[in-house]
Amino acid sequence: MLDINCFEFSYDGENTRVCNGVSLSVKSGECVCLTGPSGCGKTTLLLAIKGLLRGGTSKGTIKVNTQESGNGTSHSSVGLVFQNVESQILCTTVAEEVAFGPENLCIPSDEIGRRIDSSLSSVGLSGFVSRNVERMSAGQKQRLAIASVLAMEPTLLLLDEPTSQLDGEGKKELVEIIKNLKKNGHALLITEHDLAPLKEVADRIHSMAHIAAAKDNIEKHAETKKSDVQSHSIVAEDVSLSYPGMNEVLKGVNLTVNEGERVHLYGRNGAGKSTLLKCLAGITRPDSGRISIAGIDNPRPRDLPGKVAFLFQNPTRQLFENTVFDEVAFSLKRLKVTGEELKQRVEEALSVCEVSHLAKKPPLMLSFGEQHRVAFASVLAPKPKVLLLDEPFSGLDISQRHRFLGVLSEVSSLYNTTIVIASHDPLPQQGWAQRILKVENGKIA
Repeated sequence: MLDINCFEFSYDGENTRVCNGVSLSVKSGECVCLTGPSGCGKTTLLLAIKGLLRGGTSKGTIKVNTQESGNGTSHSSVGLVFQNVESQILCTTVAEEVAFGPENLCIPSDEIGRRIDSSLSSVGLSGFVSRNVERMSAGQKQRLAIASVLAMEPTLLLLDEPTSQLDGEGKKELVEIIKNLKKNGHALLITEHDLAPLKEVADRIHSMAHIAAAKDNIEKHAETKKSDVQSHSIVAEDVSLSYPGMNEVLKGVNLTVNEGERVHLYGRNGAGKSTLLKCLAGITRPDSGRISIAGIDNPRPRDLPGKVAFLFQNPTRQLFENTVFDEVAFSLKRLKVTGEELKQRVEEALSVCEVSHLAKKPPLMLSFGEQHRVAFASVLAPKPKVLLLDEPFSGLDISQRHRFLGVLSEVSSLYNTTIVIASHDPLPQQGWAQRILKVENGKIA
């Protein structure tokens, strides 16, 4: 269906390649998800597949149904839904919008009527034929955009960040649509930061970096990940702890977390969430009980560099270097990472945490939100097997919180990282955590 071989592209006037040797294939009835940080070339690749790129310099090949694409001519068997669906909705009513494409191809009116009915039925909008599009929710407009593309009867469907403007219910509806499209033989390529809602329909998940560098290796990694996911990454057995002059903070806590699992510890201030994370990270020793994390029993901080990372609630507690770059590089240097690899991994962590522009700034002179993102970059850079995050949304606005979870989704998917978030508020994205555990009075309810 889709075969991409060593595709490269640079925009006019730019020296840096947006896509650098991308190789990827998608078969009929298959859903492939593509992830990566903002600016890595995901949208550019979709535009190239559709044949919408103009100018620039390209190499390699993109073939859809054995026909070459990406030469500036729109490919009729490819449907593209943009991240901002508002930009591709042109008409007043739902029926007019779905009919727009076929009408421009001079399709007979009776066939257009059939396509309107079929496309709207596929996305659950059968009763919306005469609805004014301005009276539709964001989720309904997303489905309408998909229906409009389906009316052109493409064999390959490209979706650019389709969950970015959807709530939890909208994401569930999108998943059901994708399931039906797969059953009907459509091939789907989806770019996405938040991979959690799509995991049940994705046949493969790739990162832009991996398909550009080593296609075979990432597929092998994905297979390994599937077979290993049930091994335990965190085990806490009957863990109890009291502070002097206080009642028990932890009361016989039992917790098991699988490798690659995403867990949300939810509870009021003082419930014991932070204390439990500190025990898991070896910062605080429990009075009794057993802890194993990343294969290490009764851990101490010196045992965990490169394996377990802890993000404190107050970022100033873990910032001490003279510049942001040195801060992020510190843990890598302890792991004997040097030279170009050190520079590359620091820059990657700074980029995904949106603090590249602060690289030369003193960390303690930054705003609280900026400090939190720098601290996150510093724990992310070593690519640990376990991430423990204590109230990670402090100082972040709502859009930054969503992007933060998007980054964590990437980390989880690419490296099979176990992630435990402790917070007193619900997560900004329903369904991100695979388990939500309530911590109350020192126990997991």
